Amino acid sequence: MKKDIIIPEVKNVYVAAIQREDEQGNKNWWVHIINDTEGPLEHLMIQSRGYSDLETKGGKQTATLRKAIKVLPAKSAAKLEPVMPEVFDLFNEYWISFFEDGQMKDRKYIFGPHTIDANFMDPIPVLQVQGILVS
Repeated sequence: MKKDIIIPEVKNVYVAAIQREDEQGNKNWWVHIINDTEGPLEHLMIQSRGYSDLETKGGKQTATLRKAIKVLPAKSAAKLEPVMPEVFDLFNEYWISFFEDGQMKDRKYIFGPHTIDANFMDPIPVLQVQGILVS
């Protein structure tokens, strides 16, 4: 029965948008996955998409992108993708599945509309920079 299914909690794994400056001096936002645990995460599958209606996950939509990462070591981070200003008004969802200590875990992380903004930056664990954290 449903009540017998144990859904493991995801702790100390985050998604963050970080503003980086390129060689030409342009500032761009990049989404990172952060492993702030004491062990590695393995066989990560990341699916990202954007949409304007949170309830139906419809309305204005972006393409769905997928990425795989074999291993993300403890206390490390990986760049996932750039985020263009054209999608800042959407819900930007990152659904991440992975194995931790041999147990499969997954979690959705969602940046709300207009939350990827330099005015909302906080300290980002592991990377020791400022950015927008979804925990």
